[in-house]
Amino acid sequence: METLIHTLNKNSFFYDYITTLAYSQFGINELFSRGFYLQKRNEFPNYLEFIDEIRQFNFPEEVEEEIFRTQTFTPRIFVSGFVSKNQKTVFRLDPNLSALKFIDDTRGITDTNIRLTHMTIISAFEKIMQQNLDDSHVLQFFRHIRNASAHNGKFHFDKKVIDPKNNVLIKKAHWKEFNIQPSLQGERLIKENKDDKEAFWDQGDFIEFLLDFENYYPKLVENIDKN
Repeated sequence: METLIHTLNKNSFFYDYITTLAYSQFGINELFSRGFYLQKRNEFPNYLEFIDEIRQFNFPEEVEEEIFRTQTFTPRIFVSGFVSKNQKTVFRLDPNLSALKFIDDTRGITDTNIRLTHMTIISAFEKIMQQNLDDSHVLQFFRHIRNASAHNGKFHFDKKVIDPKNNVLIKKAHWKEFNIQPSLQGERLIKENKDDKEAFWDQGDFIEFLLDFENYYPKLVENIDKN
C-alpha cells in the first residue's frame, strides 16, 4: 500500500515530524543529485562526453532525462543559512560547493537519511514524554527504538531492564509483528539498503508506527483538538 505524504491527516499527533523528515530527506537526495551532476560536469566539460559518461550508468530513462535537462539550481535567495540573534554571525550553505563536499564525504544518501531518521525518532519520543502517558508495551517499544537511535542506530539494553532468569525484558515491548527482546543487543534498527535482511525494520515501518501510536493513546489527538 502506498500513501502520499501530502495526503496525511494534518491533525495527526506526529504530522510535523513525518513531513519534516520527508522534506529533509528529499533535500538530502537533491544535494546528492546536485553533487553527482556537478562532479561529472567537471570531469567531462565536453557535453557529448558528459552524455556518454552518464549513459554508462544505465539509469532509468526518466532519470537520464532529468540529468540532461538540468540547467539551473535553487536561487541563492532560498539557500539555507543559520544567523545569530545579533545578525553578526552567519553560517551559510553554498549549494554547489556543499553538494560536491557531500559526494566526497559520504558513500551515498543512505547513511545520512538513516541518521536523520534516528534524530527524528529521538525527538518524537521526547515529545510524548511530556504527555504523561500510561505505560504500555507500545510505549516501551518506542522507548527502546529511541534508545537504539541514540546508540548509533543499534539496540542497547541496560541490565536493569532484563529479567536475568529468563533473558527477557521485564516490561514487554512490541508493536504489531515487531517484538523487542534482549537478543537484539547490538543489532541494527533500520535497514541499510533493500537487500539488508538483518536489520530490525525499515523507515516506512517507523512512519506507520507514528501514525498508529495515537490509536493506543486517543488523548493525544484530544490534546491537539483542544489546542
